[in-house]
Amino acid sequence: MAKFRARARTVDMLGRQQIAGIPTAISELFKNAHDAYAENVDVDYFRDQHLFVLRDDGIGMTEDEFIDRWLAIGTESKVGALKGLPPPPKPPDVEQRPMLGEKGIGRLAIAAIGPQVLILTRAKRGRKIHETVMSFINWGLFEVPGVNLDEIEIPVITYSEGDLPTRDDVLTTVELFGENVDKLGNAIEAPLAERIRTELKRFKVDPNHSITYEMLISKVDV
Repeated sequence: MAKFRARARTVDMLGRQQIAGIPTAISELFKNAHDAYAENVDVDYFRDQHLFVLRDDGIGMTEDEFIDRWLAIGTESKVGALKGLPPPPKPPDVEQRPMLGEKGIGRLAIAAIGPQVLILTRAKRGRKIHETVMSFINWGLFEVPGVNLDEIEIPVITYSEGDLPTRDDVLTTVELFGENVDKLGNAIEAPLAERIRTELKRFKVDPNHSITYEMLISKVDV
């Protein structure tokens, strides 16, 4: 007996390589915001910093939801399956929305916008505001042939209700992700490893200067 295994390159093949360009990627992210019952979505591009910022005021995700939904490929929560994850929660007193995103392309499409991304999310459930969840990904690791998906570790860190990570917190999270490069060692060709390390060093963001609600930050490679 044998089992299917997924290479890390699956993420790159299903995301960046399937997206026609940045406008399509942004459209997919707007679909995700719609499905999260957002009323407002803001997009900013800071040209001098090569920084793309998308913010929405949707329901957000708890730590468990981020791990079980955002970091899981092919989840069934939006397709009405009888088993597996339930549909995303709906805010009270809000009409049910038809789901626009079904294939999980939105989050993978971020790689078409920039080579790395910082995700900040805080779940709203009724009157309760949950902890802030932060995660960081450099998409370059998903270009590496011969590496399995479960060999790449994604840092996920939580902060007390209402608190936001500092610039130093972001740098620490970036460093945690960078440990993947050292761990994989010779599995990554030297030019790609050097490119990823350079990109990691360039990612310097202070969320406290620009966030008001759920935010996605991506360095644009232009």
